[in-house]
Amino acid sequence: MPNRMDSIISKGVGTVKGAEARLRGLVGVFKVLSEQHGEAGALLKRVKRDAAKRAELWPTIRQELVSHERAELRELYPVLAEHGRLRALADRHEVEAGQLSTLIDRIHGTEMSSAEWGQLFDQLVDMVTQHVKEEEGEIFPKAQEVIGAALAKEIEPRFLAAKKQIAMAL
Repeated sequence: MPNRMDSIISKGVGTVKGAEARLRGLVGVFKVLSEQHGEAGALLKRVKRDAAKRAELWPTIRQELVSHERAELRELYPVLAEHGRLRALADRHEVEAGQLSTLIDRIHGTEMSSAEWGQLFDQLVDMVTQHVKEEEGEIFPKAQEVIGAALAKEIEPRFLAAKKQIAMAL
């Protein structure tokens, strides 16, 4: 569990990411997802900079990433897949989410003090960074344009409920 300072930093980065998303015109689920990207990214960077933080932050990072991806797959991406212009993006996301899940499982099953854990974690940071760049730069703007702000706002509470339910089950 993150200490108070790590939590404050994580939430602060998430708030900034959410504000940036809003300035780019993203609302609803897309703004929330951007906020969560910022929060997770801050925790990932903290562990990357300080290996002593592994044991403290990994359970939270794992829970946040897994619940975020599974909730996206449950509530957002099926809606996007219904639209022809977004189908390929939704399909690609599903493949990438599977790769991310596999890597998280590998990290979780590796001895935290080992060099392999650090190498796998570095791969995770790179994968998440690329994933966020793709979603926020390409998928979210295109998706909101196609599904509209009203539906993006409608999906938000369903996504948040699914994420909470999934996180509690982990």
